[in-house]
Amino acid sequence: MERALLVTQGFHIERAVALCRAAGIDAYGVGVDEPHDVTWYYGGVRELAAAGKAALDAALRPDPVFLGRAEPGVADALAAAATGLP
Repeated sequence: MERALLVTQGFHIERAVALCRAAGIDAYGVGVDEPHDVTWYYGGVRELAAAGKAALDAALRPDPVFLGRAEPGVADALAAAATGLP
């Protein structure tokens, strides 16, 4: 099993951890301490809809939809790390 530590905004750390766990990743999360300003409250309200969608996605597991060409940066970095190249 893969493991991950997530560091993100506090209002959606639970959703991020739940999605990782639904994908089979042993995840732990740390919410960033931030001021409760208008942006924070907007994020909290938006999180209500996002959490519902995330629950549906975890249950139904729809095929991913990508808009645009695939970005090879992560695969390139992992391949370089595996070969010891910078």
